[in-house]
Amino acid sequence: MKRIPPKAAPAKTERPYIPQPLYDQILSNLPIACVDVAIVAQGAVLLVRRKVPPAMGQWWVPGGRVLKDEMMKDAARRKALEEVGIDCHVGPIIHTAETIFPDGPSGIAIHSINSCFFLYPVEANAVPVLDGFHLEYRWVQAIPEGLHPYVIKCLMAAGLE
Repeated sequence: MKRIPPKAAPAKTERPYIPQPLYDQILSNLPIACVDVAIVAQGAVLLVRRKVPPAMGQWWVPGGRVLKDEMMKDAARRKALEEVGIDCHVGPIIHTAETIFPDGPSGIAIHSINSCFFLYPVEANAVPVLDGFHLEYRWVQAIPEGLHPYVIKCLMAAGLE
């Protein structure tokens, strides 16, 4: 029997751009598919403090929307690279839930369907380099008080107490 190699994923040449009026209409009418990443290194998980809505000022796990024709696993690796500059091996989905925030972009409430992946850095001592959407980062070995319930469940699923 002849073995047929798997088809390669199409190469991405540039990030798709949705004009703001259309994106606002999408946000007003549909939930957004998102991935979040629990990056685990040396028994700690990386949190970032959000600079922009939704959840502005809150500690969160890195993440964001899944792009058209992008597999969720690939989106998880991309978000780790884009948001904190860490190349990661991608493990399984460890938590899935919905989040709804009244404080989304353009003042539009955000409804997202989130899947949190377990990731670990390719380089053991990787140092985060934040994008423009985050104020600061910290590695946590226990679940801090005051986090959003979704983040708490991601951290618990990543092995923290």
